[in-house]
Amino acid sequence: MSYRKTIFRSVLLLSFIIYGFTNARADETYKRFGIMSALESELRLLLSQATVHETITIGSVDYHLATLQSRDVVLVQAGGYGILPSASTSILIHELGVDAIIFTGIAGGVAQGTRVMDVVVSKNLVIHDCGTETNNGFVWKPDCGVYPDGSIPADKKLRQIAVDAARQVVGDKHVFQGTIVSGEAFIASESYVRFLREKFDAYAVESEGGPVARVAYEFNVPVVVIRTLSDLADGNASHSFAKFADKAADNSAQVVMGILKRVGPQQ
Repeated sequence: MSYRKTIFRSVLLLSFIIYGFTNARADETYKRFGIMSALESELRLLLSQATVHETITIGSVDYHLATLQSRDVVLVQAGGYGILPSASTSILIHELGVDAIIFTGIAGGVAQGTRVMDVVVSKNLVIHDCGTETNNGFVWKPDCGVYPDGSIPADKKLRQIAVDAARQVVGDKHVFQGTIVSGEAFIASESYVRFLREKFDAYAVESEGGPVARVAYEFNVPVVVIRTLSDLADGNASHSFAKFADKAADNSAQVVMGILKRVGPQQ
C-alpha cells in the first residue's frame, strides 16, 4: 500500500511539473509582434522582406499586417518623438492585437566606449527631459517612469534574444545592453551627453523608446528597443547622422529579423 502511495505521489508530482512546463512554454509564445520605427528608412528593409497581407490606415499612420520570418507581425512607421508612437503603441495593442513590441531604429551613442554602428539593446529606458524648469534651471524628476528611479523596464527574455541576434549581425564587441534615454530633442551636445552619462548611466539617446515602453508596460505587453548608433550625440552628430543613418537603420532591421528567427515559427 505504501509503495502504491509513493508511485501515485510521484506520478502526481510529475504531472504538475509537466503541466507547469507546458504552460510556461505557452506563455512564451508570441502570437503577433508589433514592429515600430520612427523613420521610413528604419522600416524600409523590413517591409521589403515581409509579405504584406493588408494595410490599415488609422489617422495618418499605415499599419501593415504582414508575415516576416514566418511570424505574424504588424509593421508601422509611427513617426518621430514621443506623441505619435505612444498613440500607435495603444492602437497596436488594443486594435490590432499584438502581444509583443519591438522598436527598431537609430540613436546617438552616450556611453564611453560606444562607437558609430554599435548596437544598443534596451535593458531599461528613461525619459530624460521629465521634470521641472525652475529659475535655477531644469530639475529632472522620475515621474514619467515606472520605478522610483524613473526607469521603465524592457522585457528580459526579448532583450536576451535581441542581444544574441545583434551579436550575429555586428559581432560581440559591438553589442551593448544598457539604459536608453528618450526625450523630445535631437541631442548634439557634449555637455548634455555628459549629463546623460552621469545621471542615468545611459548608453544611447533617442526620442521614442521610452514613451513606447511606458505605454506597453501599462498594458503588460513585453517590449524591447533596438538601436544602432548613427552618431555620438556630440557637436558632429548632424553630420554623422546624415552619413550613417541609412546603414545604421538596416543594421537594426537585421537584428529584428534575427529576433523573429529565434522565437521560432508561428504556432
